Amino acid sequence: MKLEINMVVKDAREAADFYNNLFGAEILSKTDLDKPLNETRMVVGGTEIRVITENKEFGLVAPSENVPSSMWVNLFVDDINKQCKVAEDSGCVIISPVTEFPESNAINAVFRDKYGHIWVVNQKMN
Repeated sequence: MKLEINMVVKDAREAADFYNNLFGAEILSKTDLDKPLNETRMVVGGTEIRVITENKEFGLVAPSENVPSSMWVNLFVDDINKQCKVAEDSGCVIISPVTEFPESNAINAVFRDKYGHIWVVNQKMN
């Protein structure tokens, strides 16, 4: 079995560079078609993500700043402070700052990227 996440954004080609800078995403492929037909395949944290350019004709509507995605992606990192700094520097909006949860031996933070997608970053406490 294999899991692939599909995310709709305003511009999949631009998003490839954004996610590469934000997460060090491995870009597997990028199409160069008319804008509403473009997609990028990438790997983040071992999971393949297909980023598709918004195409309302096919019902593919990207989240927006006013209406963010109703689902989120959990990402486990080694250095949550570094990842949140990169997110802030990339223009992401911090929804919940780095917070420790000693009862769960975890630290997490939540941010919305510039495409309206929500990311929960997690790190185990030492």
